[in-house]
Amino acid sequence: MNLKNLYKIFSAKRLSNYKDELEHKNNFLLIQKLSSKLGVIEIATRNAVASELDIKDDTFISRQSFGYWAKIINEKSIHNKILNLKDMDFRKYASSNRKTSLRNFYKVRICYDLLVKTRNRAFHFENLYKVKQITGGKSTFCLPRISTLRNGEVIGIMPQNLEIFLDDILDCFDKDLKEYLK
Repeated sequence: MNLKNLYKIFSAKRLSNYKDELEHKNNFLLIQKLSSKLGVIEIATRNAVASELDIKDDTFISRQSFGYWAKIINEKSIHNKILNLKDMDFRKYASSNRKTSLRNFYKVRICYDLLVKTRNRAFHFENLYKVKQITGGKSTFCLPRISTLRNGEVIGIMPQNLEIFLDDILDCFDKDLKEYLK
């Protein structure tokens, strides 16, 4: 597709947020790969929270946003009853993540912060490949744009690790979920 048509369809301003037209196209393809996984995580989360809190109104359950359920997990302090992330090492998702000993409660909170950000950026078709470029002295390095601040530390996910992160969360709900989505 020629650039003039791309500008007409997507706008020059939108396309300026991408390195090139290929990155824009690849962003759509990445969102396509992530969307079913995000959807299953969202449904599994709302059903797990509703079950834990004995909420039986199916209409209410289905109409609440993913952010709502993540907020309820925090408000009701039911993190440990929703996911077991004791073996999760955040260094797997970004080299800038430091090794820290976090209790499961904090890991779940971090994961839901990251999941909600990932979901919202993906479903609003934002550039998931975007990273923060940091220049220090003679070197430049990248930090994840999808990140959260917890206990004074920034924890994030690099774009190339988003699918791995979602797969790891799916495994926490049920080891067969990834196979179910194939």
